[in-house]
Amino acid sequence: MMTYTKAGSILFSFLVLLSLSGCGMKQMASSGNGESYTVTDATGKEVVIPAKPKRILGNSASIDTMLLSVVTPDKLMAATEADRDPNISYIANETKDIPLTVPLTGLSMEVVTEAKPDLIVASTYTDGKELDLYRNLGIPVVVIDGPRSIDQVKEDVRIIATAVDEKERGENVISQMDKTLSEIQSRLSKETGKKPVVYLVSQMTRYGGPGSMFNELLTAARIDNAITLAGGVNGQATSPELIIKTDPDMLFVSTDRTSDTTGAAKYRDDFLSNPAIASMRAARHIVPVEDRYIYSASQNCVWAIKGLANAAYGPIFDMSGEGQIKGY
Repeated sequence: MMTYTKAGSILFSFLVLLSLSGCGMKQMASSGNGESYTVTDATGKEVVIPAKPKRILGNSASIDTMLLSVVTPDKLMAATEADRDPNISYIANETKDIPLTVPLTGLSMEVVTEAKPDLIVASTYTDGKELDLYRNLGIPVVVIDGPRSIDQVKEDVRIIATAVDEKERGENVISQMDKTLSEIQSRLSKETGKKPVVYLVSQMTRYGGPGSMFNELLTAARIDNAITLAGGVNGQATSPELIIKTDPDMLFVSTDRTSDTTGAAKYRDDFLSNPAIASMRAARHIVPVEDRYIYSASQNCVWAIKGLANAAYGPIFDMSGEGQIKGY
């Protein structure tokens, strides 16, 4: 299969942009029905939506998950690879028949040109030049925060719901989140002992410290983060020496899954085989945790809080109702 350098990909996108701008693709943002409206996105940009969108693209699994909390699957023109994995996704069944796939590397111009979207929802992690390409095609682009807190998730849901003209559905999603969060707080208030201290063994070695969604979820689950105690922050790698110094109670590791294509299991095994790590007290208390809890960044983060709490405290929460939270 042919591969492209980054420069080649940019050139390809530019050529596609030129060709499409000459064949009327600028009109594709008007495929919906009704009057235009304006949305203020997470960057403060006012985005005009010509009509209620019918052909929507997200550029991450968490965005797709939030989109499908307020719109039906027929409105989503492509699904990310992660959406289709039932081991990590709440929307695998809903996206299984969506023909186009967004690769793990992100939304491509090839997918955009085939999908002909009338709305793209992207996160603040997306390169601005990429978003400008889509805007220059006349596609409304709404940007949400790559959430680092539960409050940001709620705001992202509100922005997305407004962008797709389904505000009431968005508020229904947030109401369900708040109800579950109150339930979690009520149950965890009964835990009065020392908070368990946890270290996350992750191939994403700079992820998980203060400033990350994972840290927020641990805090909500009444769990202390060893990275925080070691003085680390999100975006910094934490040395094994510092982790040993914090003496965590347990190590969280990703549950094995057959769909792992990134070598996460090998990284975990190599990390745990380090003699210094193997001699830790926590090495005798290794807890497998589902990736959908560790890397949760959508409205379903309330399930992640319960799942993380169960991993640390035992089965204190009933997970039988776990599933995609929807506002319709």
